[in-house]
Amino acid sequence: MIEQTDKPVYASIPGIMAAFSISEATVHRLLNAGAFGSSKIGRARRIKIAEVEAYFESRRDQVDATGTRIARRMVK
Repeated sequence: MIEQTDKPVYASIPGIMAAFSISEATVHRLLNAGAFGSSKIGRARRIKIAEVEAYFESRRDQVDATGTRIARRMVK
């Protein structure tokens, strides 16, 4: 049996861009780096939202090259 939720499981690249306030180039850069995976269904590419959330959560308390703490916006 498939569990129904109010929150979608997969999103398109534009959906990820909107939900996480990141650019298309950043989404592609993270995909190419293996930060999270995607599936191609026909011509459409879909990304698991939970994997993107996990990636940003893992980076939450890290410091970038300039010494600034990386913080993630809370997604509604």
